[in-house]
Amino acid sequence: MRVTPGRDRVVSETADIIVIGGGIAGASLAWQLRGTHRVVILESENSPSHHATGRSAALMTPYAGAPMIRAASLASRSFLLSPPNGFSPVPLTSSRGVLRLAAEDGRDTLVAALKEGLEIGRPLSMLGRDDLLAMGLPISERVTCGLLDTEAQDIDVDALHRSYLKGSQADLRLNAPVQKIRRSGPDWIVETPQGAITAPVVVNAAGAFADRVAQLAGLAPIGLTPCKRTIAHFDIPGHQTAQWPLLADPQFSFYVKPEATGILLSPSDATPSDPGEVWPDDMDIAIAVDRMQDWLKLTVRRPKASWSGLRSFFPDEDPVAGFDAEADGFFWYAGQGGYGIQSSPALSRVAAAILRNDTIPPDLTAAGLTGAALSPSRFSEQLRKGLS
Repeated sequence: MRVTPGRDRVVSETADIIVIGGGIAGASLAWQLRGTHRVVILESENSPSHHATGRSAALMTPYAGAPMIRAASLASRSFLLSPPNGFSPVPLTSSRGVLRLAAEDGRDTLVAALKEGLEIGRPLSMLGRDDLLAMGLPISERVTCGLLDTEAQDIDVDALHRSYLKGSQADLRLNAPVQKIRRSGPDWIVETPQGAITAPVVVNAAGAFADRVAQLAGLAPIGLTPCKRTIAHFDIPGHQTAQWPLLADPQFSFYVKPEATGILLSPSDATPSDPGEVWPDDMDIAIAVDRMQDWLKLTVRRPKASWSGLRSFFPDEDPVAGFDAEADGFFWYAGQGGYGIQSSPALSRVAAAILRNDTIPPDLTAAGLTGAALSPSRFSEQLRKGLS
């Protein structure tokens, strides 16, 4: 990877593929294309993890999300747990677990989830109140039981993202927002403040900005909705939080993710927002604290830090990976809905195969990850016209 910070203006150059967006989607796809294509990654910010990638809860929960996300996440587990030799200098995952707390009137919900999980071999167990207290958890009086999933893992997002970028051999351009995209014969010309780049293929991996990027190219959007998710960090004096599992209620109306020096707390919000910089709202944080204190006897003051990020969804909540039907060489790769990190190893393999017009690997098609299932053409022409 060669990083260009944006100080020197580039007059004009060519590439095989231009990837717009240096987050986990663009970085992982560039890594899959290493050695076969000259890839230039255009990132509008001064860091490739400024938006969604750098604001993730960083947890691998492979059974969460829409059908294609679940399939890709499950197919990505082996890579994340045991990456290829030399891929990363540090392990990508570490044990965490997820514990859903319930009162007696919520026990049936957990029992049903336990039964469903055990039927497919998931490592779930039902815990009573005494078990939870023995774990050192400050549960409130209403908590009578909990469902523990030991499968969930923390993901070292920074290590994963950096390893994709470094191993990709791509030319990463920072501070290079796309200003215009136009056709010139069989090629696309992408204009940035650093100059123009020409390539036969443009990959739209711009996350929450993907529909806007399409419009810059004169194409209709396909209905991407960015949604805000808020997280606050609180110090919790007197509690050894580092080894706790992630904690939530039966409906995941909030979650607490333990950190070495306290907790990350979120109200699990998903507020539709315009693409761009988003900021945490004090009311959302207060709601998260109120929900948490129904289940945990934790006293918190002002957050040490807080932030918001955007999770982006297409109408069916599954991602898109495929060429636009109306424009040769314009490739959509977006809409991972907040699960782009845990699904990136498998989803990028599929995307790279579709982009190269190769056969999708059999292990991925067996999981249901097909070109048709991920194609942007699955959205109706009527929807596209209505949004344009």
